[in-house]
Amino acid sequence: MERLTWMLTRMLRDAARLLPPGRQEWAEAVQAEADLVPAGWPRVGWLAGGLWLAAKEAEIMRKVVYWLGIGAVAAAAAWAVRLSWHASSASHPLVVTDRVRVLVGVAALALMPWVGRRRGWFGPVSSSVTARLIRVAGCAGVCGLGAAIVRMDRDIGGGPHGPAPFSLAREITAAVLLGVGLASLRVVRARWPPLDASTLWALAGMTGVIVLALVPAQALAIIYTAGTLAVTSRRSPVANASLAAGAMTGLAAGLGAALTVYELNTQDDRYLDLILLSVFATTFLLGTLAGAAASWLRSGTEDPDALREARIRQGLLAGSVAGAVAGLLLTNFFAIAFFMMLLGPLLGAAGGALGGAVAAAHPRKPRPARSWAAGLFVRS
Repeated sequence: MERLTWMLTRMLRDAARLLPPGRQEWAEAVQAEADLVPAGWPRVGWLAGGLWLAAKEAEIMRKVVYWLGIGAVAAAAAWAVRLSWHASSASHPLVVTDRVRVLVGVAALALMPWVGRRRGWFGPVSSSVTARLIRVAGCAGVCGLGAAIVRMDRDIGGGPHGPAPFSLAREITAAVLLGVGLASLRVVRARWPPLDASTLWALAGMTGVIVLALVPAQALAIIYTAGTLAVTSRRSPVANASLAAGAMTGLAAGLGAALTVYELNTQDDRYLDLILLSVFATTFLLGTLAGAAASWLRSGTEDPDALREARIRQGLLAGSVAGAVAGLLLTNFFAIAFFMMLLGPLLGAAGGALGGAVAAAHPRKPRPARSWAAGLFVRS
């Protein structure tokens, strides 16, 4: 019993260090008052209760679950790397290309959180459960993307009409262009501070298009990793409700699209037009639903015009998240559908803007204030 008491005291002392400064004194008081509680089970119960409250206050369980998720992502990345080394023979024309693609994706997952946090681009992860869950799931989806591409390329043979072999020059050119583009953005921003933000976005977009044309798989892995980190950071413009709406509708759109492809796919591609129409329509419609939900959930007391713009903006962002989730999920099932990783966010953004505009024009009616007082239901 004495050893159990000592362990609980030590754990409570360690947990107190994770509390905000204003709450650490409370944890110290709990430890001090434990000496006044009779030894044995009463003192153990006192310390256990204090430890439980400290863990809830410091959100320790949430942090533990989050880091377990990060560990699962690391395991998925290691599995993708191993698959790229063992899925195909050394003579396969795409074996080196696939290894480079997977390694670039893993490097993005490992380095971008550190670089982005130091530069203030992504910031620490948001404290909400939704953001942390989506960050872990998005990073795992990027690992699944690498594995899906490796499995697809494994079935592609060589020959005169087969895929081109690995090109080191192309990889170096893409890396140099990406570095020059990022460096030029910093130089332009430093030399011309009043420059409009749209100009900077245009420069970044041109650089991204060129890199995407040279190394599409690597560029998509980097873009989706950066996007996942950005929308789940504390500085993200995407509200928590918009993030949840986009993720849930995107998951439904991705699963629905994958089921459509599975059911209608044939050897002669006779239903290809119907498959594409179904995938595009599903992404757009569920992006519209995400935008409407995000717009309705956006509340505020600011100017009506400003509130309407904010609701439409959240609808557009929620639709973009829905399209990105649908595209990434569908590509994990069918790597040949990688084009949806580009079209998905665009279709979702269009639908989200439409849904956000409609919902902003028809806001929810405010519910009357309600409370339970002395066991009686009161409506004011």
